[in-house]
Amino acid sequence: MNEKTENKKEPIAKQEKNEIALTEADMLNDANSGLENVTSEDLAIPFLRITQAMSPQVNARDGKYIKDCEQGDIFNTVDNTLYKGAKGVTVVPVAYRRTYLEWMPERKGLAGVHDSSEILKEVVKSEKGQDFLPNGNLLSTTANHYVLVLDNKGGFNQAILAFGGSQLKKSKKWNSIMSGLKIRTKDGNVFTPPTFSHKYQLTSVVEQNDQGSWYGWDIALSDQLTADDGFIYSAAKQFSQNVNAGSVKASQDEAPF
Repeated sequence: MNEKTENKKEPIAKQEKNEIALTEADMLNDANSGLENVTSEDLAIPFLRITQAMSPQVNARDGKYIKDCEQGDIFNTVDNTLYKGAKGVTVVPVAYRRTYLEWMPERKGLAGVHDSSEILKEVVKSEKGQDFLPNGNLLSTTANHYVLVLDNKGGFNQAILAFGGSQLKKSKKWNSIMSGLKIRTKDGNVFTPPTFSHKYQLTSVVEQNDQGSWYGWDIALSDQLTADDGFIYSAAKQFSQNVNAGSVKASQDEAPF
C-alpha cells in the first residue's frame, strides 16, 4: 500500500517587525526639518475673533460653520479651534501695532493697509464720525495685539487680536494694564516688566447701545509667568522681536469687528 505523502506547508516564520521607538530626543535633533524654505510670507497667523448673531460660524447651514459654536464664542480663523466665550482663552501678549485699514464702499473689500498715522491727515469725518478718504473709501483704525495662545497641555500658538470700532477702548485698557504693571527688585529698583511676562484671560461679554447689542472683549490680568514657563517666555520674546523687526504682519481680509 502506497502511502500518500501529504505536502504539508511549512509554517512561514513570522517576520519580526523592526520597531524603532520614536523619542523626544529624535524629534529635537530634527527640529524644524521640512520647514527650511518656509518664510513669514508662507505663514498665515490666525486671528482670534468673537462670533456674532450673523457670523457664519454659528449657522449650521453655512460652509464656515463650526460645530457647537454659539454667539459670543471665540475662534481661531485658521484651524477653527473653538473657545467658549464665558470661559475664554489664556494669552501672553508679545507686541502691539496700530494700523489703518482702507475699505472700499458697499463691502467690496479691503483696498489697502496703512502703517503710518500720516494717512489720517487726508480723512474727512462723516456725520456718524467715520473717517473717509478723498477717494470715498472708509478708513478704520485697528489695534493689533500679537499674542501666544496657551492651551491646557502646556503648548501654545501664535495669533493676533484685532480691535476696531467700539473695541478700540478695550485695546487702550489692555495697554494701560500692561504699562501700569511694576516690579520692585530686591535692591529697590522699580521697572515695567515685558508684556510677555504675564498671562491674560480674554472672555466675551454682551455690549449694547441704542443701535443694538453684540459681543465684545473682556480682558483680565491672570498670572505672572513662573520659572516653569521659561520656554513660553523665550518663544514670546522671539515672536515679539520678529513682529517689531517687521518680519511678521497682520493680514486682514475682513473687518475685525
